[in-house]
Amino acid sequence: MLKFIFTFSILLYSSFTLARESAIEAVDTENLRVCADPSNLPFSNESKQGYENDIADLLGKELGIPVVYDFFPQVIGYVRNTLNKKKCDIIIGITASNDLVLNTVPYMRWSYGMFYLKDNGIEVDRPNHPQLAELSIGAQAGTPPTFVLQRYNLMGRVRPYNLTFDPRKAVIGETMIDDLIDGLTDIVFMSGPIASHYLHKKGFDKSKFVYIPLETTDQGWGRMDYYTTMGVRDGETDWKKKLNRFIKANQKEIDKILAKHNIPILSLRPGKRKKAEESTTDALIKGRAPVR
Repeated sequence: MLKFIFTFSILLYSSFTLARESAIEAVDTENLRVCADPSNLPFSNESKQGYENDIADLLGKELGIPVVYDFFPQVIGYVRNTLNKKKCDIIIGITASNDLVLNTVPYMRWSYGMFYLKDNGIEVDRPNHPQLAELSIGAQAGTPPTFVLQRYNLMGRVRPYNLTFDPRKAVIGETMIDDLIDGLTDIVFMSGPIASHYLHKKGFDKSKFVYIPLETTDQGWGRMDYYTTMGVRDGETDWKKKLNRFIKANQKEIDKILAKHNIPILSLRPGKRKKAEESTTDALIKGRAPVR
């Protein structure tokens, strides 16, 4: 009986070890196989001009292996058709706590925000500023900032943009910035990285526009700031640990890459938020009267 239990234990341990090793062996050790969108700047593209491409190059250099790509549009089924089919081994940028992948530690925190051009008479510094009731506001339908705009009865001032689009015909983020520059909108509520990318692309550096980050509150209208991690397949914990070590050891280099691409980032460790009278967070938490 003891011999049977011992033999069964060995078989069980061997099966567990084999299953664990098979997950690890799914990661190509000869190439860094990256899942990426072929046309999604400032994140990535086939010409390798995005910041995720540069981070992948840094990781490949650290590992001493070449970077190869499996390009697939970031639409529904992206993870299923790339990472989960083992066509690639890593997604360089994915939101923390995404339940489709095993997330690494975060290397970036970004937020939605308000953007407007300088020297045009706008003095907005928070989402309930009275001047917003007189401005034309650009916002993408279904994105978190629309909940703030609803809270302050500002949807009547909004020029809406579609949430989904065909990037082969038009890129909504670029269209929103074009409309801001052309004066069709006075201020836009949109993703910080995307807005900053297209403003710089159009020749508007930091000295020519104002960016006011929106902060997450407990008011029930969704997150405004997000942590970005790398994503790997479930079960590949050793690969995840290796990437965690890479991120921690190279955070300064990653920050330099983000700065090179004009990506506005927030502190990874925000700590206790200040309660200044006119801060965005304070204004939202207090639930001031809607702007009329």
